[in-house]
Amino acid sequence: MSAKLLRSGDRVLHPMFGFGVVEGLTTRHQSGQATDYYGIRLSDGAVLSVPVARAEAVGLRPLVNGLAAIVALLRSPAQPLPDDARLRVMELNARWQAPQPAALAQAVRDLLSRSHSRSLTPGDKKWLTSACERLSAEAALVDGIDLDEARAAIQYEMDQLRLS
Repeated sequence: MSAKLLRSGDRVLHPMFGFGVVEGLTTRHQSGQATDYYGIRLSDGAVLSVPVARAEAVGLRPLVNGLAAIVALLRSPAQPLPDDARLRVMELNARWQAPQPAALAQAVRDLLSRSHSRSLTPGDKKWLTSACERLSAEAALVDGIDLDEARAAIQYEMDQLRLS
C-alpha cells in the first residue's frame, strides 16, 4: 500500500477498529515536523486518524475481497498451522493484522484444513467465527450485497471444505 496513497472515498479495513471510508488527508505540524494523516470515518461513526507513513504497518488496507476472491482463496491449497496452540494463536493473530488482503481468508482455509485431522480448540473456533464475520462484511461491502447473503455464501464454502 505504501506505493499507492489511499484517496478520499476509498473503503478500508483497519484490523483493530474495523471498516471505514477515507474522508481525506490532513497534515499536522508537531515540533516543526509535518506528518500526513488519513482521516477515516469508521462504520460506527467515529473518526480515526492514521499516519500515512504507518498505515501499512498497522494493517490499514483497501477493501478488495469480494465473494469470488474469498471463495477462490478458501479453495486454494492449505498450508499447515503450528500444532502448538500458543504458536497457532500468534500466527492467526498475525494474519488478522496483516495488510495483505488474502491473509485472513487463507488463515480461515488453513484452520478449516486443520480441523480435518484435529479438533479445533475453543479459541480456534472463536477466532474462526470472528474471521468469517469480517470476511462476510468485506464481501458485502465490496460486492454491494446484503450481509446475510455474503455470510450464507461464505458459510456454504466453509461447510464444503469441512466435508471434503
